[in-house]
Amino acid sequence: MNTTAIRKYSSKNSQHKWLSAVLFMAALSGCGGGSSGGELGTLPSAIAPPSGGSLPSSITQPTLPSAPVSIPKAPFNCAEGAITCVEVASTSSQAQASLPVTFGQPFKAGDWLHATQGLVAQVGGATIPLQTDEISSHRDGSARFAVLSIQLNNVQPGEARIINIFTGAKANSTPSVPATPDWNLELETQVFDANGNVTDTLVAQPQSQLVTQIANTTGRRLAGAVATEYTVVLPFKNKATGTAHPHLSARLHTRLLDGGQRIRTDVVMENTRTWTASPGNITYSFAVKRNGSTIYTQPKFTHYHHARWHKVLWTGASAEPQARVRHNMPYFMASKAVWNYDLNVQISASVLANDYSRLIKARADQAALGPMGNVMVEPYFPTTGGRDDVGPYPRWTVNYLLSQDSSALEVMLANADAAAAVNTHYRDETTDYPLDLDRYPNVSITPEWSSPVLPTVVNDTTIWTPDVAHQASFAYVPYLVTGDNFYLDEMMFWTAWNAAAPNPGYRGAGLGLAKDNQVRGQAWAMRSLGETYRALPDNHPRKSYFDNRLKVNLDWYANEYPLNAKAATLYPLNALPKPDQQEYTGPWQNDYFGIVMAQLAENKEPNAYKTLEWVSKFNVGRFNAEAQGFCTAYAAGYFFLIKNSNNQPYSSWLDFFQANFPGEACNPGMEVAGYPAWSGGYAASARAMLAAAFNGGITEAGSTYAKWRALTPAMDADTANNPTWAIVPRP
Repeated sequence: MNTTAIRKYSSKNSQHKWLSAVLFMAALSGCGGGSSGGELGTLPSAIAPPSGGSLPSSITQPTLPSAPVSIPKAPFNCAEGAITCVEVASTSSQAQASLPVTFGQPFKAGDWLHATQGLVAQVGGATIPLQTDEISSHRDGSARFAVLSIQLNNVQPGEARIINIFTGAKANSTPSVPATPDWNLELETQVFDANGNVTDTLVAQPQSQLVTQIANTTGRRLAGAVATEYTVVLPFKNKATGTAHPHLSARLHTRLLDGGQRIRTDVVMENTRTWTASPGNITYSFAVKRNGSTIYTQPKFTHYHHARWHKVLWTGASAEPQARVRHNMPYFMASKAVWNYDLNVQISASVLANDYSRLIKARADQAALGPMGNVMVEPYFPTTGGRDDVGPYPRWTVNYLLSQDSSALEVMLANADAAAAVNTHYRDETTDYPLDLDRYPNVSITPEWSSPVLPTVVNDTTIWTPDVAHQASFAYVPYLVTGDNFYLDEMMFWTAWNAAAPNPGYRGAGLGLAKDNQVRGQAWAMRSLGETYRALPDNHPRKSYFDNRLKVNLDWYANEYPLNAKAATLYPLNALPKPDQQEYTGPWQNDYFGIVMAQLAENKEPNAYKTLEWVSKFNVGRFNAEAQGFCTAYAAGYFFLIKNSNNQPYSSWLDFFQANFPGEACNPGMEVAGYPAWSGGYAASARAMLAAAFNGGITEAGSTYAKWRALTPAMDADTANNPTWAIVPRP
């Protein structure tokens, strides 16, 4: 088949919607096929997705309950001299005498020198209690992120208060918790066999362990006058015999507030053990009791192997605090903890309402799966076509960042929770942390590649098929927003799985190199690694481990490309080839890689800028090479040939263009490829790449972004429907 003719025909005959649909399913959103990288079988020399015609619309959802009514979200400003500020608003219909609030807060480099400075929180000029925990530092030693806890009093229904955060004298916040809190939880499961018969009744009673940890100050994560949190870990034991279950365990992130009179327990149920024999699915029902009274139940469901789930419960003399936190999002973006999304994009109420309706419907449709449901996450990761979860962040995450809407927050957290059900969670029984390559350099999740070999999984059927090439950032922004340990653990699990899944021979054994993935897979693996390193507190036992994994990978890229004396011969146009078909490159995959490398570069990760600069010669250069023979309109393509029939790489933009678009000549009226009117296509991801490259230090990318945006003006109107790629240059 003459694929070049198809490209021409489809771009110049928009009435042929069938062809658009075929290409859409095969190619869009960076999802071109299975995890092996064979997107279209034998790849054509060039396929430029059509620029005209309408794109498939989202499936219409039935009418469902609307999202909870949110209190007004008026703009707010920080006080003069404040580092930043947050808005805390009561969502209760009753006055709240005490309102303790814990949240995450990123910081710009240099704003808070936490080694010598403390933080002060003020409302209307009056100082309020504030404690800081879980501090992660920038490379320059200043604070990058912290979990903050504040205490508000006498908050009226619907009242919003602006909490301004200043630097100040360093001071200690002293915990004040009872030696024996009125917690008294008991967790109980009834385990079922394949025939539906109860085989075991298991219990976990954590009270005595919490009392011991309070006395010894062990397992303490937050510690101060506002909030003190302990992680209590214990197995489930047979109620009759006292024998511990080999796989089922609980992790209880137990936060004591109001002097221990109010207790938040994040109950995490795990089936995650790595080396214990016969891992597999476990079917059970679950109940939590307090002082003998049931306060929560989960009907019978099947807990997948190497998966987790959680439920937050509030107990004590006071009810759950009712509050909504909104960050000062311009500062949040400026911290460089996240990409610089366009805050001028207004996510419409209809988009938010539709997402919330989809969430409610998914919960109803997936009720039989219990907490193992996928919600809105695609369970078969290699699925092709447009996806809400594939991008720098999932669409629902960007929706939240740009709207800070309460329903958007619920959608984001629900999908982050769903990802915990994927069979990617391997906790080493020896270390109590996710599987690491320092201890097991030749381990692999794939048994035939692994030394030592992981125990054979029995009863292993799940709805999930994970991979790296189509993996989303599930937990990072949820952690930045909430400061909840559950999401921090999630990041470590995913990053550890990405390293341990490949063949040890291809990943450099214990080095855990991402290089053998598809280029998009390399991008997402590096994104996950960077997120985990940035989020982990400086004093976390795994901080240095993930720091080293990041350094090793960035060193490899620098040595393979910008510092490689042979790179100019091997890759004269600086395009990253497909690992399995090195005569091809995917410009959109290169864009993904550039987006991630740019974020690492602007966070001053060693060697990241070198690699960003190198790959940008292709990523940015192909938008500026018209005088050298490469038409800018075709820069946002699918797959391009980068070698001739003699396996020699093209060294000029003209030869490269003619090999992929024979007979074409640049002209001002050319149609732009890559779905220029759609915010989810290749033209959109190219925009994001150019903006990110500029933010990472590639100066010419700024003007290139402006030029490309001018060539794709119709995209702007659609961005409010899908802001996944709405990254813009920083001021």
